[in-house]
Amino acid sequence: MNIMRFLVPKSLVEYVTVDSTVRQALEKMRYHRYAAIPVLDGEGKYVGTLRTDDLLKYFLGDGRGDLRVAERDGVVGIIDESYCAPVYHSASMHELIERVKEHNFVPVVDDRGCFVGIVLRRDVLNYLLKFYNENDGGKV
Repeated sequence: MNIMRFLVPKSLVEYVTVDSTVRQALEKMRYHRYAAIPVLDGEGKYVGTLRTDDLLKYFLGDGRGDLRVAERDGVVGIIDESYCAPVYHSASMHELIERVKEHNFVPVVDDRGCFVGIVLRRDVLNYLLKFYNENDGGKV
C-alpha cells in the first residue's frame, strides 16, 4: 500500500519557517488551534515540529514569559529536532503505522528531504477501521 494515498499536500498544510519568530508561530498555532506545527527551512526541507510543549518551556522554563522577547527570538532555537521524525514518501505502511501510534501527524519528505505534506493519524485509523469492517465484519 502506498502511503501517499493518505497525504495532505504541503499546499494545504499550515507550517512555519526557520525565519519565523516564536510569537509568529504561537499566533499561527493559536489561530488554527494546533498543538504542533511543522517547521521548514528556506528550501522547503523539513526541520522539525514545534509543539505547545516547546512554547511552554520557552515561556515558563527560562522565565522569559515576555511577548516582546518572543518577537525577536526564532523558532529554531526552541524546537526539539528529534521529535516527530519524518517518513519518506516511499515508506511502508508498517512504518507509517508505527509513527502514527506516537504522533497526531507524520511529516512526509521526498528523497531530498523536502517536505511534501503530512499524514494524519485520523486518516490512517479510518482506513484501518474500514479495512477491518470489510474483512472481518466488525466481529470481535
